[in-house]
Amino acid sequence: MSIEDVKQMKECPHCGGGSYYQKYQVSGPSRAYSNFDGTEAENGEMYEGLTYRGGKYAYCAGCHKRLFRVSK
Repeated sequence: MSIEDVKQMKECPHCGGGSYYQKYQVSGPSRAYSNFDGTEAENGEMYEGLTYRGGKYAYCAGCHKRLFRVSK
């Protein structure tokens, strides 16, 4: 599938789903903060120290079929 085809894609050609995802391997240190009352505190910096690897293909969020290559 060419990049032009991907830009024009409006839905999954297999099931008609409207979104897609990429798979990644993630590693590294992270911190999750909590308040003393048991609620979750602000954790916006949680992902800053992580390393992401992969994500070469896009998959349909509905039927999980591979749709297109997103990187080389």
